[in-house]
Amino acid sequence: MESHMAKVMDETEGDSAWDQDGERRSGAPGRARGSRRETENGRGTLHYIILGLLGARPMSGYDIKRAFDRSLATYWNAGNSQIYTTLKLLASRGYVTSEVVLQEARPNRRVYRLTPEGRAALDSWLLEPVPARFTKDEFLTKLFFCGQTSDEATLRHLEEHHAALLAQLEDMDRALRDYGHRPTRRPRLLEYQMLVREYKDASLRADLEVTERAIAHLRAKLDTSRLPDA
Repeated sequence: MESHMAKVMDETEGDSAWDQDGERRSGAPGRARGSRRETENGRGTLHYIILGLLGARPMSGYDIKRAFDRSLATYWNAGNSQIYTTLKLLASRGYVTSEVVLQEARPNRRVYRLTPEGRAALDSWLLEPVPARFTKDEFLTKLFFCGQTSDEATLRHLEEHHAALLAQLEDMDRALRDYGHRPTRRPRLLEYQMLVREYKDASLRADLEVTERAIAHLRAKLDTSRLPDA
């Protein structure tokens, strides 16, 4: 399974009627043991990400989804149905427990906590060697074959990729502003979360540099081809 550092920020508590509805709509609980295929396609890693989130503090399904959207989306993402299905599977394995917290003015919340068995599973995963990484990248795969399409189409792909990189960098800058320097009860946890941000920031900026050079080259090439004598 791939190892991805779960960048968890101290989120404020949130409430949503989706908690209860989400549990009712999600799929049936999975098998008692994850298969090799589950591990290879990333679902196994999702289990450990959720255990890592709950290792920081008890959370509702809504809180977990918000942590993905605000703090983890640059590294890993998951939808509501995946999160609730995984929570059910973790509960069936005894890795998490939950209780419904009654609220007067808001929908009731189901809050999940890590069990000692869940903590042991998380600790074991964190100690495992990290295998060689191989990331499937649809953008680079399509770019590899762009010699078989027009330069205009290739330029469009590059410009869209450029915009996506800028959006990711803006999101990471926001996370740094919001969380990087504020007081925390878990300074060691934040230290490694910021290290992950540093890794990803460097990777995105290197990608941006190559992309901008490629865009400039293609634009110059297209401008030349449009000259009367070209």
